[in-house]
Amino acid sequence: MQQFNNFIERYKYAILAALGSYVVIFIYLNVQTVTQYYPIKFELDGSRVEIPEEEIELKPENIVLTPPPQNSGEVKNMSRDVNDKREKSFTDYDEDKSQSENQSEDEDVKSFEKKLFEEAGGYKQREKLQQEMADRKKNDQTNKTKGKQDNQNVAGGEKQYAGSVMVDWSLNDRSPHQNKNWYVRNPGYKCGYGSSGRVMIRIRVNQDGKVVSATYDAASSSGANACMIQEAKEYAKISRFNYSGAAPASQEGYIVYTFVPQ
Repeated sequence: MQQFNNFIERYKYAILAALGSYVVIFIYLNVQTVTQYYPIKFELDGSRVEIPEEEIELKPENIVLTPPPQNSGEVKNMSRDVNDKREKSFTDYDEDKSQSENQSEDEDVKSFEKKLFEEAGGYKQREKLQQEMADRKKNDQTNKTKGKQDNQNVAGGEKQYAGSVMVDWSLNDRSPHQNKNWYVRNPGYKCGYGSSGRVMIRIRVNQDGKVVSATYDAASSSGANACMIQEAKEYAKISRFNYSGAAPASQEGYIVYTFVPQ
C-alpha cells in the first residue's frame, strides 16, 4: 500500500495531465458537428392551374352566365296548407284556394247558423246570431286588405307558391276561416333582430273552427327561443278555421311558424 501511495505521489501530475487530456478529447468528440446536405425532392399532388401564355380575349361569346335559382332562400310572408294539392309555381300563384275548391262562404255561414240554432233551441238566439254574423262580416272587411299578398286576388287561384313560407299548417279536410289563409296568423317578424328559428305548435280545433289547445312541440322545432315559442302559441290560439259539422269535436293538427330576423 505504501508503494502505491509513493507511486501516486511521484506521478500525480502526469496522471492529472492524462485525465485532463482524456476529458478534453471526450468533450470534443461529443460536440463535434458533422454537416452534410441531403437534397429533398418536392412532389405536388392534386389539381394544378396552368396559366396560358396569352390571355383569353373578353368577348360576349366567352361569357357564360348562370341564372340564379328561382327560390334563393327567401321566405314569403304567407300561410300555406301542407295538404294543398294545387300545382306549385314561383311566379303565378295565390295564397288562397279558389272558392270552388273549398266550402263556400255561404255554406259555412249556413252550417254555423244551423248548429247554433240547434244548440240554442231555435229562434231564441236568432238576434244574437245575426249580430255575430254582422260582426264577422265587419271584421272580414277590416282585414280584407291585410290578407292580400303580392300576385294574389281575393277569389283565390289555381296555383300555390312553390318556395318557403312563414306559416305551414295541417288540419285534415279543414280550410281556414272564410277560405282565407290569413286567418292562420303569422307572428314571424315579432322576435327582434338577428333571431331566426322554426317552431311547431300542435293544435286542437273544435267543430266551430276555434283553436282550443296549442302546445309547443320541441322535438319538431329548431332554433326556437322563449319569444318565438310564446308568440307562436298565442298566434296559434287566435287562428281560425271554418266550421265543419263532419269534423270530430276536437280535431288535431299542427302549425309550423318560421321566424326571420327583421
